[in-house]
Formats: sequence, structure tokens, C-alpha cells
Amino acid sequence: MRTLRAGRAIHLLDIENLAASPSPTATEIADTMSDYLCRVPVGALDQFVVGVNPRSLAEVGRVIHGAQILTRSGRDGADSVLAETAVNDRIDLRFERVVIGSGDGYFADLAAWLTAHDVRVTVVSRTGLLSWRLYVAVRDITYLDAALAA
Repeated sequence: MRTLRAGRAIHLLDIENLAASPSPTATEIADTMSDYLCRVPVGALDQFVVGVNPRSLAEVGRVIHGAQILTRSGRDGADSVLAETAVNDRIDLRFERVVIGSGDGYFADLAAWLTAHDVRVTVVSRTGLLSWRLYVAVRDITYLDAALAA
């Protein structure tokens, strides 16, 4: 399985958290993805999975192309569908690196599970939106806001 993982990364994006809006506009989504792509290395074999609430599905679909888009309503709906899919699809066997694009503490357990399975985990968040649980669960953190100062 190591050969399947080598050099591959998956980006699990909670786009509403990254955009700092429960219902981001197309412009906010595009700006967020532009910031993300400036700050986070993306390889040719990388995959993107985006979790959204149903209200944001159309806007996300208009802006983000080539990604798997998952939706679920309710409290932590986007978070839970991303985490469940990651575990059920055994991304630990298929990817060397996982980038969690969210500051939500909901992802702390997923980050710990991935780390226990020898997967490098990076969290991408905005300053002030990174939960303490997620902060202590990972070693590698990138802040989108830092791109503005660079």
C-alpha cells in the first residue's frame, strides 16, 4: 500500500469555515480558493473533497471544479460528512498527506486517527478560527491570512 500512498495528498475542505461564512458567495469562495492555492502545495496527484451545507452547494459547484463535493445538513453537517467519508474510504491507505482545510475542533479526532496511521496531517485555517482541540492534534498548521502579509 505504500506505493499507492507515495506522493499523494487529499485536501478535505470545509469551505464555509475557510471562507469564514456560513453561506459564502461565489466571490468569497473564489478568493478563499485563491488564498488556499497560494499557501498550500498541491501536487499533480492530489485530490480535493469539499464539504458544504445544502445552502452553499450551488455556489460551491459554480466555483470549485474537479473536486468531489459532499453535502449534509444540520449542525456540523459538512464536517461530519467529510470526516465519515475520509474514514470509510480509508484515505489513510491511499494518501501520504492529508490537508484539513478547517479550524473546527470536529476534525481533531480525524487528525489523531490519521496521525496514528502514519499519515502527515496539515491543517489550514484562518487566524482566530482554529479550535484548541485541532491545534493540539496536529504539528503542521498553515494560516490563510498569512498570504496577505507575504
